[in-house]
Amino acid sequence: MEPLVLGSKRLAACRKRIASGIRGCVRKAHAKGVVVGMSGGVDSSVVAKIASESGVNVHAMMLPDDKACDPHGLEDAIFLAKELGIRHEVVPISPIVAAVEKSFPFLAHAKSNFRTARANIRPRARMLHLYLAANLDGRLVLGTTNKTELLLGYYTKHGDGACDLEPIGGLYKTQVCQLARHMGLPESLCGKTPTAGLWKGQTDEGEIGMSYREMDSILYSMVDCGRSPSETSKLSGISRRKVDSIAMRMAATAHKRAMPWVIRL
Repeated sequence: MEPLVLGSKRLAACRKRIASGIRGCVRKAHAKGVVVGMSGGVDSSVVAKIASESGVNVHAMMLPDDKACDPHGLEDAIFLAKELGIRHEVVPISPIVAAVEKSFPFLAHAKSNFRTARANIRPRARMLHLYLAANLDGRLVLGTTNKTELLLGYYTKHGDGACDLEPIGGLYKTQVCQLARHMGLPESLCGKTPTAGLWKGQTDEGEIGMSYREMDSILYSMVDCGRSPSETSKLSGISRRKVDSIAMRMAATAHKRAMPWVIRL
């Protein structure tokens, strides 16, 4: 069996451990429950399902933007929330995104990262809504970022990276998909093309330039096994160019995985 492929016993253990972790964090924080943003993707679906099984009170929020979100994703999220029997509500973020885009002096700034900078308004707007709901109801915010995204910094700082707990942060993306199928989630969710919903037509694999299978193989080799980029390329059969690009992404996004830098005086 490939190292990244988890057997049914291991998947069942992961499912149980994640549910226990959610319960423990809620108890320690004396919180009344959790809030989770559901996009209709596999990551948020897995988090929502396990949270609903953990015994804590779950509030799901769907936060679509009409310029970037797939309407089928919203439909899938609502369907699953109803199936799980958890409280849910839909709050469009388009008005907030439009207000920021209208008020910000873009012309006074460089244009080199224009598309990404504007796209990041969306996950940060979602974060505002999730924490507003959490603060009002005394809840914790559950993140939906997996281990692949965490190691690559493939999330928006203070956006979808802002949360109180990352339930699936210990599982690579391909393993999250395995867990989703193990739990019986619909194939329409498990086999969906991963997207961060940053702009129309955006996909994770298209933006990074390789499949999640390749990303996970590279990361497992370098992070879990401690191999060099050269060794990783030879053993995996993946080009050195792709391996180096992953290594550079990890190095460049290290600041996302740490507390803010403090200048010692």
